[in-house]
Amino acid sequence: MLIIPRSTEIKKRREALKLSQKQLSLEAGLAGNSIYRIETGESKKINHLRAREIARVLGCNVEDICSVPERSA
Repeated sequence: MLIIPRSTEIKKRREALKLSQKQLSLEAGLAGNSIYRIETGESKKINHLRAREIARVLGCNVEDICSVPERSA
């Protein structure tokens, strides 16, 4: 499932932990520039498993940093 990252919330939490974009990417097991792409809006949607790993590193819930797009009926 793809979900929408809240880029400003991810950035705020990352900076509060004094992590660089690359550090967060690597600690979450993602490519080195993944967080850069999310925070700049280049990545509009991300896999829920990636979001879970980002949230784990940031010490929060996925719902704190992402929103689930509404499904069409």
